[in-house]
Amino acid sequence: AVVTAGAPFVPDAFEVAAARAGGLTEQGKAIPKLHFAGETDAVIAVERVEQLCEAGGDGELVRHEKGHLFPTKAAQVNYMIEFLAKHVLQDEA
Repeated sequence: AVVTAGAPFVPDAFEVAAARAGGLTEQGKAIPKLHFAGETDAVIAVERVEQLCEAGGDGELVRHEKGHLFPTKAAQVNYMIEFLAKHVLQDEA
């Protein structure tokens, strides 16, 4: 499982990964991903994080009202903990 905050879609990164992976990119797309995007992020627009979710496969997007940071409200932190627990414990089972 992967968790990001304010990570943009960068096409070149996917091309480099595909070239080096030797066809393993579909396995990478299957990794569960949780992306946080701040509505007031002046560094990375929410739309770029949406593109990353769509291109990266199996990406879940959570918007928050802050900027370029991991949200710290209890509900969002708990959501992240539940996401990681679900996917990490699922992988270990």
